[in-house]
Amino acid sequence: MSARFERERATVAQSLPANTRHVWTDGRDVWIFTKRTELGIDFTLALYFDPDQQGYSVQLVSPELEREWHNPHIGHIFDDGVICLGGTNWKAATSMLEAYGKACLWAEGIAVMIRSKELGQPSEFPFSANNQEGEVA
Repeated sequence: MSARFERERATVAQSLPANTRHVWTDGRDVWIFTKRTELGIDFTLALYFDPDQQGYSVQLVSPELEREWHNPHIGHIFDDGVICLGGTNWKAATSMLEAYGKACLWAEGIAVMIRSKELGQPSEFPFSANNQEGEVA
């Protein structure tokens, strides 16, 4: 087992939800967990170290989102399902805990969009200062 895996396993045991499980896929360790939002919407998320991004990324597993929300300015999620975590590298955070925290905040925000749409009152992503194209350099 790698040193990274051991550190990740310790972080998961200490800080991630009890429902977190480990899978090995596409040559990487992936930690899958379900986040229940304050609005009662469950999100299944996959957290992993992405060497191409040089950090920890989080990908949405479920539920499926509106196709037009797959935009880093609208739903703060990329076409490939990776959550936009902000910062200098939008697709990755420097630590597992940072990625986890930002993913949980993202889930709360996208839950607001889902619930607002269900109520016929569409809402922008509530936790962003850059909801429109061109606002980020």
